[in-house]
Amino acid sequence: MDEPHRFHIGFEIKQTFRLIKKYIDRSTAVQCANQMTGTHVWILKYLQENRGKEIFQKDIEKQFGINRSSATGLLQLMEKNGLIYREEVPYDARLKRIVMTKKAVSLDTSVRREIDLVEERISRGFSEEELQTLIQMLSRIRDNLNRSD
Repeated sequence: MDEPHRFHIGFEIKQTFRLIKKYIDRSTAVQCANQMTGTHVWILKYLQENRGKEIFQKDIEKQFGINRSSATGLLQLMEKNGLIYREEVPYDARLKRIVMTKKAVSLDTSVRREIDLVEERISRGFSEEELQTLIQMLSRIRDNLNRSD
């Protein structure tokens, strides 16, 4: 007897992520910003939403679930491309807060528009209840993967 087809959730999520990344990387804001990646778009959005707060590399690592070396590489490229700079804080010489440059601030409207467009496209045809269920399921998957049993 044949086994019923089993979906591979991880593969489906990876394929979906790949399509989202491809869509964002092709977006106007990313193309106009010259070597800015989709991940940079999300980091800039995070920085913009937290303006007025001190944001450090460890905050980026935590928010985006990335390791230290990945965060370092992303932030170094963003710095090289003139999107951010790091500024020492007076109370701890080891810490450098991440600050958006004028160039990044000027891109804010187009970055937000691109994120809104991708979110609109992703959620097209879903009810609010379905979207809430999806978010809950994805959160449960993350919790399952973060468990240390």
